[in-house]
Parts: sequence; C-alpha cells; structure tokens
Amino acid sequence: MFIIFTAEEIEDKNRRIDRLIRLIAEGEREAVGELYALIKTDVFAYALSKTANREDAEDITHDAFVNIYKYAPLYKSAGKPMAWIYTITINLAKRHKTLKGRHISYDEGIGEELLDTVDFEERAIKNEYIKLLMRALNETEREIVVMHAVSGLKHREIAQILKIPLSTALSHYNRAIKKLQRKA
Repeated sequence: MFIIFTAEEIEDKNRRIDRLIRLIAEGEREAVGELYALIKTDVFAYALSKTANREDAEDITHDAFVNIYKYAPLYKSAGKPMAWIYTITINLAKRHKTLKGRHISYDEGIGEELLDTVDFEERAIKNEYIKLLMRALNETEREIVVMHAVSGLKHREIAQILKIPLSTALSHYNRAIKKLQRKA
C-alpha cells in the first residue's frame, strides 16, 4: 500500500533534482523536461491534495514548473530540493484558492469523478492508496501523507515546509495512517 524509499534512493533523487535545477539556472532548457519527467507525479499529487480538482491541480503543476524555470537562478541548494519545489507549489495553491474564492472539500463523489480519466495523473489517482487518501483524510493530513509517501520527505522537512511544529506533523501523519488502516 505504501511506497517505501531507501535513504539512498531519496538522496539520489535529490542530487538529480539539484543538478537539474542548476542546469535550468544555467539556461539548459532540456533540463526542464528531465525535471518534469522526474517529479511531475510528486508535484501533481501534492497539488491535487490541496485542490481536490484535477484541472486545478494540472494548472498548479504547470505553473509550478514555470516558476521553477523562472526562479532557478535564485535556488540555493541545501540538499532538499523538493522542499523548495513544494514551497512554490504551496504558494501557487494558496493563490489559486484565493483567486477561485471557494473552499474545496472532499466528498464521496469527487474521487469517482476524478477516476474516470486515463492519462498519467489518473493512473496515480486510480491507485487504491490515493482513493483512500482523498476520501478519508482532511487537507492537512493529505498534504503530509503525500509529501512523505510520494516524495519521501522526512517529517521534520514537512513541518518546516508547512510551518507547523514537528509534533503536529507527526500527530497528523499518525492519525492519517490510522484512518487509512481502518479504511483498508
């Protein structure tokens, strides 16, 4: 049910992302495509956890990559590039939510509506884990589980990105896992 990443896999992915952001900053346009292929699912899943709407998540994902390209020269590598990318995505999701002027909630019907399509995002949504995630968890729990399960971020990193205490991030994560276990 859960994707488990080894520390080596996470470090390798972080090194690859760091290198690609550096290449983007140097003007290598091909690096944007490589970065997109590497993390599009991470960014989309997180955007979807924030919006509960496929089209909105696609828009945010697109805008996130535009901003990554735009702000790559300002990126300072700290070995945690997904934290930087999630911060961009969080800000875009907040802006998008403000512009739409509506509160989005997960009801029982939204998951099924999202599951009826066929491209890569929908394959991720069809995954039973994602269906359970969307139906069972509140927004904060979804964010934390997606960041941890999809991108392999540590709880300390998640707490920093979301600007919440580590204990709060851990309690939300543990509560979410218990909810998912009850649903399984």
